[in-house]
Amino acid sequence: MNSTSDIGGVAGPASGRTSHAQRLRGLAGTGLIATLAATVATTLAAALAQAVGVDFEVPDGGETIPLSEFANSRSVFLFLGQFES
Repeated sequence: MNSTSDIGGVAGPASGRTSHAQRLRGLAGTGLIATLAATVATTLAAALAQAVGVDFEVPDGGETIPLSEFANSRSVFLFLGQFES
């Protein structure tokens, strides 16, 4: 049909589709929540292990690793891992 009332094949994005920026924000939000959950879980596991007597001392006379370092290193590495790919 080649009438003048036909609508051509040019259309904008479908109303149900999200933009690229919205998908990235959603992915970043999910990554942030996963990072926080993993940080809390790792720190909690380290605290429980320490409570039952596990010693987190670096070999060869090193210092004991504080619980705050578990949280710090876990969150930093998980955050940086989001940009790997």
